Amino acid sequence: MKLTVPAPVQSIIGILNLTLGPEVLPKSRFLLNLCLAVFAFATALRQFEGSTIRRAIIDGLVSVGLLAAIPYLWSILSGYRERLTQTLTALAIGGSAVIFIAMILGYSLLISLALIGDQEQELPYQLAVELRNFLLFPLLIWNVFIFAALFRRAFRPNVPVAFGVAILLVFLVDYWVPSAFPSL
Repeated sequence: MKLTVPAPVQSIIGILNLTLGPEVLPKSRFLLNLCLAVFAFATALRQFEGSTIRRAIIDGLVSVGLLAAIPYLWSILSGYRERLTQTLTALAIGGSAVIFIAMILGYSLLISLALIGDQEQELPYQLAVELRNFLLFPLLIWNVFIFAALFRRAFRPNVPVAFGVAILLVFLVDYWVPSAFPSL
């Protein structure tokens, strides 16, 4: 028996496995706002692990601002402004999916380490978190590939430029934003 999934789910899966671009998504402001809100929520939820609610919300909003600003500037420079809505929607979908998958796998790993750990030789929490971050590093690389593929299909740059901007965006959202506001 062959399993068929609805067309929107197939589009999301195609974006995540790098076979489809943002052009498969509708040009919908509602969908764009919904996806950006989900991205902000996912980013805030990820940041909430080691900070306050206020800090996590600010991190989520700043991440959404960066996710929107960089493609917006690039769309103006490249002349493909008509693709911006679909591209931002696809970037938000891809980024949110990677964050949720990383959180599910990361917490599963932490829980399994706690459950199988011997009481006398229990792995300290900080070492477990570092192990989780190391093991989930390929998801960060996957996020770069998703963003680069979307940029490549939307704005038609050459491959090194698409990867450079994707690496910059992932670095800003995943590393710069969490460390940018230490006083909050």
